Amino acid sequence: MPTNRLIVKEQIATYTELLFTAAKNEGDAEYVLSVCDQAKQMVKAIRGNADLDGALKDPGYTPEQKAQIVRGVFADAEPVLVNTVAVMAERGETDLLPRVAEQLEDRIADELNLIIIDVATAVELDDHLRDLIKKKAETELGKKAVLIEHVDKSLLGGIVLSTKDERLDASLLTQVEKTREALKQ
Repeated sequence: MPTNRLIVKEQIATYTELLFTAAKNEGDAEYVLSVCDQAKQMVKAIRGNADLDGALKDPGYTPEQKAQIVRGVFADAEPVLVNTVAVMAERGETDLLPRVAEQLEDRIADELNLIIIDVATAVELDDHLRDLIKKKAETELGKKAVLIEHVDKSLLGGIVLSTKDERLDASLLTQVEKTREALKQ
């Protein structure tokens, strides 16, 4: 008889497969990557907004109302993603979304034999730096690299590179914090 963990694992796998297949049927690899990035952004948005997170968990809302909240808040996201997350909301399973997004990224990387690198900078990357990062990653990792770029004004300067397994923080803010800590000692 399956345990609760096994059931949850199967639910995550089912949502991941549904989302991957739907995105793949809707567009090319770039579209699938866009859906994955939007899923990660949804996770951040839900975690970062106590009212939204609370509404999706509130038993006072009907399943249909929870789905409607998702459709309203994330109306600009890709429909395949919004529809999947709306179903998760109806079933009270939006707390599985972070793991679904993670598994979706893994599935895309495996299926398309590439590495996804989140790049956060204070300003947009220029073409030269973008190409330099991609070539370095591809040489080091032996896979095609895809950059998901985000501008984060709080970094002040520098760059933060993240993959599923590693994070390289060369931001000015981190350098200032390290200097501050060194001066305290």
